[in-house]
Amino acid sequence: MKHRIMASASALAIVVTGLTFVPAQAASGPPVVRISAQGDQVVVSQATMRPGVVEFRVGPTFVVPGPDGGPDQLAVVRTDQLPLVLESLQTVFADPEAPGAAAAAAQGMRTINGAATFYGGGGKGTTLQVALPAGNYSVVGIPSAVFGLTKPATFTVAGEPRAGALPATQATVRAIGPVGDNRWTFRQSGAPVRWLRFANASKEIHFLDMAGVKAGTTSADVRKAFTRPGEPKFFTGEGLVVEVISPGVVVAVKARVAPGGYLLTCFVPSESDGMPHALMGMWKLVSVR
Repeated sequence: MKHRIMASASALAIVVTGLTFVPAQAASGPPVVRISAQGDQVVVSQATMRPGVVEFRVGPTFVVPGPDGGPDQLAVVRTDQLPLVLESLQTVFADPEAPGAAAAAAQGMRTINGAATFYGGGGKGTTLQVALPAGNYSVVGIPSAVFGLTKPATFTVAGEPRAGALPATQATVRAIGPVGDNRWTFRQSGAPVRWLRFANASKEIHFLDMAGVKAGTTSADVRKAFTRPGEPKFFTGEGLVVEVISPGVVVAVKARVAPGGYLLTCFVPSESDGMPHALMGMWKLVSVR
């Protein structure tokens, strides 16, 4: 399962200095903010916005070179301590086989959780809505910013709050549990799924990897995959990845989730011991109608 772990590990972000464009607004909906990368620069289409629900649309992202590289995920983060957050991320992405790596990753995640709040994001084509309070924000490329390959963008949320709520969703994924004992819950209230809600009701930071699996995939198959290198044969290639969100954050992701089986995982290192959450039991097979 090494390949998916590495791919999913792009779940925290760096910031980039933003270019300013004419703000877009969906008819009778929240303001639309476009985030993407132009070369090694992450850009955001609005430099300022009012508190309230915002719709982020992710365009082209930086492609990290090399055999373990690939397209970035872009993440939205509120922090006044970005250099500290990026420094801590370096410990999270360090060689896991190095002496003391797990303990350093655990400390890095504790530092990040105390210094920043993450509001989600994703790869090219992702559309999500989230309520943003007042503060200073960055848009980060994961993992490119960790390696110093991209520059961050920033924007500010200030002024009179706007009215509005997240869109109605047909399914909800929740991260729950205390530090070191995280779990998933899944509930589908309608079909087909057009908007999915991802809520973090736990005490740690999480991302959501919702990967399609072939019919007949069992829990035993998943447990076996965690002990073997390479990509498991039960993945279908369908699914979605939502960038990290902090405890208490809820996002709505626009996604046409086809009926079938899916494996929910998160590989962010735990604040308790630095072990990836999925390897501590934070995985769940679910069925979408």
